[in-house]
Amino acid sequence: MPKASSKGGGARADRPRLLVAAADGRVFEHDTLELALDNGLDVVRVAPKDVIAVPKDWALLAMPGTRPVGYDPTAGRFQTVTSFVDDDGVAFEPWAVAVHPPPGYVRAFHPAAEYQDTTHPDVKLRRLAEQEAQRKQGTSPVQDGGDEAARPGLPLWAYTAAGMTAKGPVAGLFLADETSRWAPGLFYQRDLDAKIAARLAEDPDNRVLKQLARCGKEYLCCCAQNVFYERWEGAVPIAPACTAACLGCLSKEPAWETPVPQKRLGFQATPEEIARVMAHHLERAPEPMVSFGQGCEGEPTMNGPVIVEAIRQARARTKRGVINLNTNGSRPETIRECARAGCGALRVSINTFDRELWAAYYRPSDFGFDDVIKSIYLGRDEGMHVSINLLIWPGWTDRLAEVDAISKLVEDGALQMVQLRNLCVDPGHFRSMLPPRERRGVLLGIKGFVAELRRRHPSLRFGTFNPRLSADWYRDVPAFAGRL
Repeated sequence: MPKASSKGGGARADRPRLLVAAADGRVFEHDTLELALDNGLDVVRVAPKDVIAVPKDWALLAMPGTRPVGYDPTAGRFQTVTSFVDDDGVAFEPWAVAVHPPPGYVRAFHPAAEYQDTTHPDVKLRRLAEQEAQRKQGTSPVQDGGDEAARPGLPLWAYTAAGMTAKGPVAGLFLADETSRWAPGLFYQRDLDAKIAARLAEDPDNRVLKQLARCGKEYLCCCAQNVFYERWEGAVPIAPACTAACLGCLSKEPAWETPVPQKRLGFQATPEEIARVMAHHLERAPEPMVSFGQGCEGEPTMNGPVIVEAIRQARARTKRGVINLNTNGSRPETIRECARAGCGALRVSINTFDRELWAAYYRPSDFGFDDVIKSIYLGRDEGMHVSINLLIWPGWTDRLAEVDAISKLVEDGALQMVQLRNLCVDPGHFRSMLPPRERRGVLLGIKGFVAELRRRHPSLRFGTFNPRLSADWYRDVPAFAGRL
């Protein structure tokens, strides 16, 4: 975390101060303004219960194209910061500051900021690409791409409110799962390269293994690294295409789209390649699980015959462990076939139970919301462990209507777990898509959302990771291992 400079001032000592960023990456504490929080609908003053201390080495994120908003305790009002003077007396236009929650943590508050541009990032990048093509052809003058007005969109992070206290940084998030298997010290070890080389030597022509090597080394994917460490949950990416074009897709990258954290794999693996990776991991790993539906791929059920045959072949070799399918729920019948071939766990991704906003985010090609719900119930009927991968957005997810929709699934015996995942999108554009205040109804806050579901359904599990279903003791652990 960059050192935050401060010249002292009038913000109350018991409340976090506002942080602002310069374009060169420097971060400053504001002299007089307190941190303000955005609950997704209103800017609110921070209270001690709203933030937790975070390690000093967490990275701060500057947010180009934004203006930070803080609270002036003397005037008793919120204030947009349009100018800031650094320690050398140089004035600049500041940007808002955020953190990205690490694995296991869930965003409760957005940074309080004004967004100067809410154009869809795809639209801006397409426009820039067209202008660049015209420039090369000499057909028209174009604006310099370095101009801030041409900002294509913020990268795909879960921008979370962050401030500074005398004891260190704080952020508007909470722990939602235990992280014993996901601590950074368990990954990125010096022996990883040797383990990758040894495993590739055992199956040198396997393209799935080669993709996993890239994911483990370049994208720092923990589940990919687990394949080479031969432990716990291992990744099995198989799909080069998708049935949706999600706003927050981690891997889709046409020439004009928002830059993404990972490159989509560019081949269709054979059932034999896939099954060899699966069986090898299931036979050897402690608490073994293999999961389809990774960040570097599309929709794993899109090529039904391939995934079903791969599961059959893997299960012909070993009955050990859990085969898990992460999916957008677009292919219910393929999910049924996967279950009957030996897939025991299902995680369906969903951002909301509001049909219009669901479609606006997922941008489905040939399926609808009813297919997603059908997939969840089909998982129940086939005896699968069913989770939803709920993409959290404070100010929308925490509607009482969302609680009621999830409760219906639980009451119908169709849902065992809610995995709380931070929705990573350009916040300026996404917030402009949301329905107005009068359509949102009662908001509980993200912590209140979890608390209400726990009150209604004490046995409903929560977390941010896939459950440790292969552990003998799993069903004896608390349904919620986090801290609200």
